[in-house]
Amino acid sequence: MSWSNYHGHCYYCDGKEVPEAYVKEALKQQMRVIGFSCHAPLPFETGWTMPADKLDDYLTEIDQVTRNAPQGLTVLKSLEVDFIPGIMGPNHPDIQALGLDYVVGSVHYVDRLPNGNHWSIDNSNSEFAEGIQEIFKGDVQLAIQRYFELQRQMLMEGSPDILGHCDKIRMHNLVHPHFSETDEWYIREVHDLLKLAAEKQVVVEINTKYFTRKGIFFPSQDHFKYMFDNGVRVTINSDAHRPEALLSGFAEVAELLLKAGFTHLWEWDGDQFSPHSFSEEGINWS
Repeated sequence: MSWSNYHGHCYYCDGKEVPEAYVKEALKQQMRVIGFSCHAPLPFETGWTMPADKLDDYLTEIDQVTRNAPQGLTVLKSLEVDFIPGIMGPNHPDIQALGLDYVVGSVHYVDRLPNGNHWSIDNSNSEFAEGIQEIFKGDVQLAIQRYFELQRQMLMEGSPDILGHCDKIRMHNLVHPHFSETDEWYIREVHDLLKLAAEKQVVVEINTKYFTRKGIFFPSQDHFKYMFDNGVRVTINSDAHRPEALLSGFAEVAELLLKAGFTHLWEWDGDQFSPHSFSEEGINWS
């Protein structure tokens, strides 16, 4: 048994190492599959997305790494694509033309600030608070609902293969309690998104990026039972920005998923994602 990871970032965006360093770590960890999913370019400055003039180099290097991968390790080529209505999304023609193995779709931006800048929900707590005040007149519930509305819109307009960190907006509650994650309205937003993902047959990642530092997952383990009961397709991803984080939290998530009733994860099978049984030790690839 061994693990996979389909969501990871190298030095072409905000990751910290060259692709080969991640491959070496994958071999060290005896992984079966590693996917590179750098942040796709956007037509404005972000601080984390890949510059547009580096995209061809990225695709070429991942192709080279794929060709040189040792037997037993599959290397996949992907992008994490932001959904911004009218600007970018998983079904954008430029993305569809790249010949990617799969696409991770995420929402990092929610509407615009009065100065015209796109409001990121994935930066500092102060920027998060600014957007709530300036765009939503201080109504945090409206801001959160808009975030989930955009994710549902992404799934309706052109679903990604994997839905990325679908409740990441709650990361700000770790700094300041902006809203209660047990409120009925919030749980309904999460569940409506997860149910739509199940209907669209989109794989929902359990993102472990914050596990080592904060001990949490995206989506929260509070929703694992709902996901199982509603037939949500699940995989485990680390969103690694460093090679050593490739499998962070995997065993812990696997244990929680098994307790929730899951018996299979959705994994890459040559040209699509298919269900495979798993344990706390890894995935059964047979």
